[in-house]
Amino acid sequence: MKLTAVSCAMLLCLVSEADAQNGAPRAWQQRIDVVVDLPIPVVRLASVNPFAIAVDEPPTLLTSTPPRKLDVGGTAVVAAYVNAKGECLGGVPLELPFPGLTSALLSEMEGARFDPAATPQTAVNSWVVFGIGFTGRVKESAVSSPSFELPDPASPPEPAAPLRVAPPGRLVDAPFTPQDSLTSLASPRRLRVKGPAQDADVPIRALVHITAGGRCDRFVPLNLETGLHSWLSAYLATWRLEPATLDGEPHDAWVVYSARGTLEISALSSETITVLRDRSYEPPIAE
Repeated sequence: MKLTAVSCAMLLCLVSEADAQNGAPRAWQQRIDVVVDLPIPVVRLASVNPFAIAVDEPPTLLTSTPPRKLDVGGTAVVAAYVNAKGECLGGVPLELPFPGLTSALLSEMEGARFDPAATPQTAVNSWVVFGIGFTGRVKESAVSSPSFELPDPASPPEPAAPLRVAPPGRLVDAPFTPQDSLTSLASPRRLRVKGPAQDADVPIRALVHITAGGRCDRFVPLNLETGLHSWLSAYLATWRLEPATLDGEPHDAWVVYSARGTLEISALSSETITVLRDRSYEPPIAE
């Protein structure tokens, strides 16, 4: 049987339609995955201070009144070494809310009675971290040598690092069971600490935001014990200032405020003691 030209054309059309229905790929439709390694660009982070606001003139403090008869409070964080008999043989202050607490705190801790830490088998020596809440009062206060400085645009401010205190020499190498191996942590049975009354001379350093209306509306402590943050907040609330200016108009601005405070602080007394189960302590390894 001979096929005419018309018949051949019809047959090719039928084959094409069948291929299309079957989804058969054409050579030019086939996908080829080729992995091409591209160079990874280097991203350089600019050192930018978000508190730096460009102004023509910084603010000027006009009047202020240091607080008096102000109740204050804060939490001391301490690591204590407790032996398997439940005797506290010493401790290390990790965070102190007020100046002048170290000596009284450590002397009260040594010899205090604890329920010792335990493993599934027995009571063991351990380090435990706990918080002691203190309350007191700032009876009188005065501030001297105040200064304002505009923040450095290229240098973000950093809070002062907490003072690191080494454990007593006899406890540096004392044996202990790591916290992740304990079934229960040591817990104080009875521990009350009193801090002496004092006239404290404290450095003050903070980032302070001054509004265009000449008032302080927020601050970031950089160097000041945490128990005195409420005192500084009350002090800043009394400020009246000539605001910063930009193009001759009042303008918001952050400033680095530095000064010295002389505070008459009453005796401090501990109110609460809480074992901090999410914190642990191990003596630093001597180099």
